[in-house]
Amino acid sequence: MTAHTVHSAARKIGSGISARRNIFALLAATALTAPVIANAAPLQPASDAAAPAPQAAPQAAPEPANEGLQEIIVTAQRRSENIQKVPVSVVAITAEDAQVRGVTGTQSLTASVPGLVITSPANVGNPYLRGVGSALFDPSAEQAVAMYIDGVYISAPQTNIFSFNNIQQVEVLRGPQGTLFGRNATGGVIQITTRRPSADPHADLSVGYGNYDTVTASAYVTGGLAKNLTADFGALYENQGKGFGRNLTLGVDQYHQARGNYSLRSKILFEPTAETSFTLAGDYAHSVSTNAYQKPQGAISPIDGSTYPGKYNSLNDYYNRNRVNTGGVSFRIDQELGAIKLMNLVSYRKTTVQYDLDNDVTSRRVANVQLNPTAHNFSEEIQLSGPNTGKIKWIVGAYYFNSVGQYQSVIINGNRSSEDQQHAISYAGFGQVTAELLPKTELTLGLRYTTEDQTFTQTYAVSQQLKQSFSKLTYRAALNHHFTDDISAYASYNRGFKSGGFNLRLPGNSFQPETLDAYEIGLKTELFNRRLRFNIDGFYYDDKNVQVLSSFLGGTITSNAAAAHIKGIEADFEAALTRSFRLSGGFSIQDGKYASYPNGIALTQNGVRLPPQDQRGNKTIVTPPFSGTVTAAYNVDLHDGGRLQPSITVVYNDGFFWQSDNRLVQPAYTMVNASLLWTSADKKFDARIWGKNLNNAEYYIARLGVTGLGDVQERGAPRTFGITLGLHI
Repeated sequence: MTAHTVHSAARKIGSGISARRNIFALLAATALTAPVIANAAPLQPASDAAAPAPQAAPQAAPEPANEGLQEIIVTAQRRSENIQKVPVSVVAITAEDAQVRGVTGTQSLTASVPGLVITSPANVGNPYLRGVGSALFDPSAEQAVAMYIDGVYISAPQTNIFSFNNIQQVEVLRGPQGTLFGRNATGGVIQITTRRPSADPHADLSVGYGNYDTVTASAYVTGGLAKNLTADFGALYENQGKGFGRNLTLGVDQYHQARGNYSLRSKILFEPTAETSFTLAGDYAHSVSTNAYQKPQGAISPIDGSTYPGKYNSLNDYYNRNRVNTGGVSFRIDQELGAIKLMNLVSYRKTTVQYDLDNDVTSRRVANVQLNPTAHNFSEEIQLSGPNTGKIKWIVGAYYFNSVGQYQSVIINGNRSSEDQQHAISYAGFGQVTAELLPKTELTLGLRYTTEDQTFTQTYAVSQQLKQSFSKLTYRAALNHHFTDDISAYASYNRGFKSGGFNLRLPGNSFQPETLDAYEIGLKTELFNRRLRFNIDGFYYDDKNVQVLSSFLGGTITSNAAAAHIKGIEADFEAALTRSFRLSGGFSIQDGKYASYPNGIALTQNGVRLPPQDQRGNKTIVTPPFSGTVTAAYNVDLHDGGRLQPSITVVYNDGFFWQSDNRLVQPAYTMVNASLLWTSADKKFDARIWGKNLNNAEYYIARLGVTGLGDVQERGAPRTFGITLGLHI
């Protein structure tokens, strides 16, 4: 792979990629000729469809196992399989990978997954994969990229931003997952697997300090409670004492990422027999942040004439603060019935939020808003699956989802204005079978039927109740051929859909489901005696009834306004040629355009709404033409038996448009993360010096054009660095 190759591929799909991508491609091509590490920690298998996940390795530095890459086990098809054998585009990130690449939470997953962008308007997490995502804000508005933790669906968008403290593995599945992960997974799935309790008592503890007076502490302990009974407990604390910027009107710090944040998670595992296990899990998290919108450079507020206040600064007369409390419990039963496995997972989750938001972004008291959204849901999933080996592999199941999202109150300038909710009840049945048609050739077929009833209720000021229902059949077909044990190719067709809903901030307004058809081909290879793993795929999307968000002073509205076509090429690689140097990374090339958008919304930078436009041919939002990442890690064995592990990660994004009128731009940017890890000879102590965004790249987590207000924006985090000390006993 050379810079010229990447450049040519980009031109073939019509991408307007800037000259800066050639620098990134040259870095990747040059690095591929260098020797790479062979003693990375083995990737631990994620949970099987009918068995809890195996214990993750402690985060101390492992001993080298062999001279080749380790096998990666994923559950992209709800069973444990080698990532190279699965006809799905998937990226797997272990706890050690996350540490090396500076992936400390969901927002930083972009350091490992090209084509993934996570925006954060008003501190709501909006993941986009291959240009497919959702900017919806209401507590009832689910995301197009579905997130799961230990198999439990995380529905409220306010809970998609969080830090990791005891993860075992993260899998990012690209493309619609309409059969096995049917809940709104038009863009893809992010699966997070946490560590499994162990009977062997041990603890991992750490404390850290960074610039902006940032303090962190984490703990993970596990051990046996009785015969066949184990438990664990994980905790994380974060506090940023100094903000990235200032509120110039109130004269106080603004833009803290964490103000006394903490999260707790625990599992109790009971295994009475080799065929039976019960897992009870619970978690709770409290987070506070103070991000604030500001006017971009060149924009003038139509309210008071204020302009850009400087990096990370704001002019709000109302202090912006976001408080989120979220938690849940789940109970999982895994039972082997001879060759058949039964899994039943029941969960309940609840989230309460308080937004203090200066909606007018000025020093005047025009639209000071306090939002109090809440969400709670109950779900149950039952699966029956056959053996993982043999000529036929199958799984069938049923899924029930009951959710309520509501605004308990909306207070504007001290006056209560509304209270409403959406209640959704959904049922789904699904099945998938993989059969060996010919030696080394497999055909996979899957179906899912979903039906959903939604009720909107307004109880404040004017009482009203509205209902809507819809049913959808989604499906998958994939043909996978293994040329050798190390080389396979696949072609697939998938249909996914994203649920419709009601706009809670605009009572009486609803929107319909969005449907996406995806066509994909891929090649998966392991070469040079498993020293190089290289996977590449190409895709084409036909997206119908695209859900589009529009903002106005005091609220938002979602409508079905467009059809879109997105096509692209993406690749991931990992190489291991020596025992001391490792390289990994990938790239994504995308081209997305609206195929039909006759009445597109367009604004001036000062919030004046223009006549509706035909925006056919415009670029789809949050679709960078080129993005990529490269990580280099080196191991140095010390004379005393300890180890040094320097690493560097370079992330590049070619930029994208924030809205369908293609006026607000995210400029291209390059970000550099690095770390130096020392581990003692006995593996009990470590110290890590780290830095993120070391080149202080300027990027945004939100940019909006708001009717009546004009353009507003929130910046991404600046350069941060610090040290973390660890103890493993």
